[in-house]
Amino acid sequence: MGGGARFAHPKWVWTYYGGWWPEPKNAKLNTLITFGAIAGLTGVVWSYSADKERRIMYPRNWIPSMLWAKEFHDPQHVAFWKEQLAKEGRQWIEPIPDSMKSWWPLYRTDKQQGKVGKADLEL
Repeated sequence: MGGGARFAHPKWVWTYYGGWWPEPKNAKLNTLITFGAIAGLTGVVWSYSADKERRIMYPRNWIPSMLWAKEFHDPQHVAFWKEQLAKEGRQWIEPIPDSMKSWWPLYRTDKQQGKVGKADLEL
Protein backbone atom coordinates (compact mmCIF):
# COMPACT_ATOMS: atom_id res chain seq x y z
CA MET A 1 0.00 0.00 0.00
CA GLY A 2 1.06 3.58 -0.47
CA GLY A 3 1.95 3.78 -4.16
CA GLY A 4 5.44 2.31 -4.16
CA ALA A 5 8.85 3.22 -2.84
CA ARG A 6 10.24 6.68 -2.61
CA PHE A 7 11.97 7.89 -5.75
CA ALA A 8 14.63 10.47 -6.55
CA HIS A 9 13.16 13.95 -6.72
CA PRO A 10 14.49 17.49 -7.11
CA LYS A 11 15.45 19.00 -3.74
CA TRP A 12 14.95 22.64 -4.82
CA VAL A 13 11.16 22.38 -5.26
CA TRP A 14 9.37 24.15 -2.37
CA THR A 15 5.72 23.59 -1.50
CA TYR A 16 3.84 24.89 1.50
CA TYR A 17 2.99 21.39 2.73
CA GLY A 18 6.61 20.22 2.81
CA GLY A 19 7.41 18.62 -0.55
CA TRP A 20 6.87 15.14 -1.97
CA TRP A 21 6.89 13.42 1.44
CA PRO A 22 5.88 16.07 3.95
CA GLU A 23 7.03 16.00 7.53
CA PRO A 24 4.44 17.42 9.96
CA LYS A 25 6.81 19.85 11.71
CA ASN A 26 7.75 21.49 8.39
CA ALA A 27 4.19 21.42 7.06
CA LYS A 28 2.90 23.51 9.97
CA LEU A 29 5.65 26.12 9.68
CA ASN A 30 5.37 26.31 5.91
CA THR A 31 1.58 26.67 6.13
CA LEU A 32 2.04 29.54 8.59
CA ILE A 33 4.57 31.22 6.30
CA THR A 34 2.24 30.84 3.31
CA PHE A 35 -0.77 32.28 5.13
CA GLY A 36 1.39 35.19 6.34
CA ALA A 37 2.52 35.88 2.78
CA ILE A 38 -1.06 35.72 1.50
CA ALA A 39 -2.26 38.09 4.25
CA GLY A 40 0.59 40.53 3.55
CA LEU A 41 -0.02 40.51 -0.20
CA THR A 42 -3.75 40.98 0.36
CA GLY A 43 -3.03 44.00 2.58
CA VAL A 44 -0.75 45.59 -0.02
CA VAL A 45 -3.29 45.08 -2.83
CA TRP A 46 -6.14 46.38 -0.62
CA SER A 47 -4.17 49.51 0.28
CA TYR A 48 -3.25 50.20 -3.35
CA SER A 49 -6.86 49.65 -4.43
CA ALA A 50 -8.21 51.98 -1.71
CA ASP A 51 -5.75 54.72 -2.75
CA LYS A 52 -6.81 54.49 -6.40
CA GLU A 53 -10.56 54.19 -5.77
CA ARG A 54 -12.66 57.05 -7.15
CA ARG A 55 -16.42 57.51 -7.34
CA ILE A 56 -17.88 59.14 -10.43
CA MET A 57 -21.43 58.94 -9.09
CA TYR A 58 -22.46 59.23 -5.47
CA PRO A 59 -23.92 55.92 -4.23
CA ARG A 60 -27.68 55.66 -3.67
CA ASN A 61 -27.23 53.51 -0.55
CA TRP A 62 -24.53 53.09 2.05
CA ILE A 63 -21.68 50.92 0.77
CA PRO A 64 -18.78 49.41 2.78
CA SER A 65 -16.06 51.28 0.87
CA MET A 66 -17.43 54.51 2.37
CA LEU A 67 -15.59 53.48 5.54
CA TRP A 68 -12.12 53.79 4.00
CA ALA A 69 -12.51 55.80 0.77
CA LYS A 70 -10.84 59.20 1.01
CA GLU A 71 -13.68 60.90 -0.86
CA PHE A 72 -16.06 60.46 2.04
CA HIS A 73 -13.67 61.79 4.70
CA ASP A 74 -11.70 64.56 2.96
CA PRO A 75 -13.37 67.94 3.65
CA GLN A 76 -12.93 69.18 0.04
CA HIS A 77 -14.52 66.08 -1.44
CA VAL A 78 -17.30 66.11 1.16
CA ALA A 79 -18.15 69.73 0.29
CA PHE A 80 -18.21 68.87 -3.42
CA TRP A 81 -20.49 65.86 -2.90
CA LYS A 82 -22.86 67.80 -0.63
CA GLU A 83 -23.12 70.56 -3.23
CA GLN A 84 -23.85 68.06 -6.00
CA LEU A 85 -26.41 66.21 -3.88
CA ALA A 86 -28.19 69.47 -3.03
CA LYS A 87 -28.56 70.19 -6.77
CA GLU A 88 -30.03 66.71 -7.28
CA GLY A 89 -32.32 66.99 -4.26
CA ARG A 90 -30.65 64.06 -2.47
CA GLN A 91 -29.25 63.78 1.02
CA TRP A 92 -25.74 63.08 2.25
CA ILE A 93 -25.20 59.52 3.54
CA GLU A 94 -22.92 59.34 6.58
CA PRO A 95 -19.84 57.20 5.81
CA ILE A 96 -20.00 55.65 9.28
CA PRO A 97 -23.61 54.73 10.13
CA ASP A 98 -24.91 55.45 13.64
CA SER A 99 -25.16 51.72 14.33
CA MET A 100 -21.37 51.40 13.82
CA LYS A 101 -20.19 54.46 15.74
CA SER A 102 -20.06 52.64 19.06
CA TRP A 103 -17.59 49.97 17.93
CA TRP A 104 -15.89 51.15 14.72
CA PRO A 105 -12.18 51.67 15.61
CA LEU A 106 -11.53 54.54 13.18
CA TYR A 107 -14.44 56.65 14.42
CA ARG A 108 -13.56 59.13 17.15
CA THR A 109 -15.72 61.91 18.51
CA ASP A 110 -14.28 65.04 20.07
CA LYS A 111 -14.93 63.62 23.54
CA GLN A 112 -13.08 60.42 22.72
CA GLN A 113 -10.10 62.46 21.54
CA GLY A 114 -10.07 64.47 24.75
CA LYS A 115 -11.40 67.71 23.21
CA VAL A 116 -14.04 69.62 25.09
CA GLY A 117 -16.82 71.33 23.17
CA LYS A 118 -18.83 74.43 24.08
CA ALA A 119 -21.83 72.32 25.14
CA ASP A 120 -19.67 70.40 27.62
CA LEU A 121 -18.73 73.59 29.45
CA GLU A 122 -22.29 74.75 30.08
CA LEU A 123 -23.98 73.57 33.25
